Amino acid sequence: MITPNGRFMTQKKICLSMSDFHPESWNPMWSVSSILTGLLSFMTDNTPTTGSVNTTAAEKRHLAKDSLAFNCKNTAFKKLFPEYVEKYKQEQHDRQLVSEQVPSQVPQEDKGRTKLEKLGDSSVEDAKGGDTPKDARRNRKQPFPTWMMLLLVSIFGVVMALPLLQL
Repeated sequence: MITPNGRFMTQKKICLSMSDFHPESWNPMWSVSSILTGLLSFMTDNTPTTGSVNTTAAEKRHLAKDSLAFNCKNTAFKKLFPEYVEKYKQEQHDRQLVSEQVPSQVPQEDKGRTKLEKLGDSSVEDAKGGDTPKDARRNRKQPFPTWMMLLLVSIFGVVMALPLLQL
């Protein structure tokens, strides 16, 4: 893991039955589906293992919110995901504009909210025909994160290469 996430230590190997921690348990008959299911369950579990850390749910949420800022400092991330870097820069710019506004011009209920959040709320209300923003966010289908797919595919590639490396 490269990004602090509250589940695994950064820059440390993770103990998995399909990793080089347990080469004897490698099974070439594992399907992609079973490997990805195992990785997903391992990531969402709190069982202590080599390379894991124990944090609260609030700490994990905080690290998740800060992960884009952390990753935008990484040159490889910038190269692989320029759209997320641009999104981060735009959010930073919007926050700066909001903080520079004169306080008397900002309605009391809008203080502390970014321009993107305000625009997102109005567009969601329009799309849902007047539903509350909270209901709209709950009903919206969330796409599978690109970074998670990249992580799972990378881990799968390493796992599949392990038997070849033991020649």
